[in-house]
Amino acid sequence: MDLLDAWTDLVDPRTGIVREITELRIDDDEPRFVHYLSEACSAEALGFLKNFGNNGGAATDRRRALAKAVGEAVERYCSACFSYDDLLIASYAELDRPATPPDSYALYRPEQHGAPGFPWKPFTSGTRVAWTPGRSLVTGGEVLVPAAFVYVPYHYRADAAIAQPISTGLACGSSPEEATLSALCEVVERDAFTLMWQGRLSRPRIRHDSLPDSLTDLVRRFQAVGLAVHIVDIGTDIGCPSVMTIAEGFTRTSPALAFAAASHPDAEVACRKSLEELAHTRKFSVQVMNYLPPLPVEVEAGHPAVDGQRAHLRYYCPQESKEYARFAWDSPEEVDLDLSPGRDRSLGALVAAVAAAGEDVIACDLTTPDIAELGLSVVRVVVAGLHPLHMGHSNRATGGRRLAALPGWSPGDDNPHPHPFP
Repeated sequence: MDLLDAWTDLVDPRTGIVREITELRIDDDEPRFVHYLSEACSAEALGFLKNFGNNGGAATDRRRALAKAVGEAVERYCSACFSYDDLLIASYAELDRPATPPDSYALYRPEQHGAPGFPWKPFTSGTRVAWTPGRSLVTGGEVLVPAAFVYVPYHYRADAAIAQPISTGLACGSSPEEATLSALCEVVERDAFTLMWQGRLSRPRIRHDSLPDSLTDLVRRFQAVGLAVHIVDIGTDIGCPSVMTIAEGFTRTSPALAFAAASHPDAEVACRKSLEELAHTRKFSVQVMNYLPPLPVEVEAGHPAVDGQRAHLRYYCPQESKEYARFAWDSPEEVDLDLSPGRDRSLGALVAAVAAAGEDVIACDLTTPDIAELGLSVVRVVVAGLHPLHMGHSNRATGGRRLAALPGWSPGDDNPHPHPFP
């Protein structure tokens, strides 16, 4: 089933999961993409937490852009529909059934926990947290994971606040398998990006002349309005194609930099999704630049002003910010986009690749009954050891075995500048 086939049931100003869809205007200096903004209903009216209301999507055609905007609204709705009464409050040591070990998560180092005002508590075997069940895609068995890593939004109550709740690994699809693959790809993408960013690793650039015509068309849409596009291979040991794209501007009246990334077993799909997300992020950056003042560089102070999504984008709007990010596209090494036809593009193959890297893949079905009736699925995937992307520079994780294993990385060498993702 196509998500938009459920349009009449999903979109309605009074009874819909999506209250309103608005097409955003494209200015003369913006790439030719279609942008939609969706306004979701409030799960708070149903007795749950208030879900994120504004969602969006961009693509080169209206149907794909609409599907993205609607799908994001659906996933954010489902992820807010949970009851605290259904959660199990216990420490890992107290549990009598399988759960992800606290030390398997890539979170924070002792020096972060000891910093004045740091809001997150150490996650140890004795820390009492709220747990919710998921299913291991490696073993097939039920595994408990912290509820704060599953539901969005999530407010800590009787449980210890162990990390910032984020939406990474949340996806809506026309089947459980489609939603799970999309969710796992996002987890892989954020791991690839954060390792590259925090380790300040210059990854190989992808040659533009190796792109198929469909992707060349997307690149030219940026170039037509004076933007340079950098395409970078940020793949990791997991072996899933992961592509970072950067739009570089050259005027002081528009963002100097916008970043995006995507992972997918099909490299062409990963590159297309990254370029579409780049258009979406850059438009958001334009709005942020118009309404927020510039942010100070304050490296020694730890960038206290970079405390949320908009601030991360605003930091890279001035032309001067390029010097802090140039390593990301400045590698002398070039490679072709890997379009090998023999790659196994199935969910099972990607799960096996993540497992080979030493990680379990836990899938949590968040599909609400009303969404299930429409033939749609919403899934949250949790992979404890893959590196997370948090908002607010002081919230970045400097723990975890994958970051520590990067050549030459140490806590003192962690990138002192905020990441550029919203």
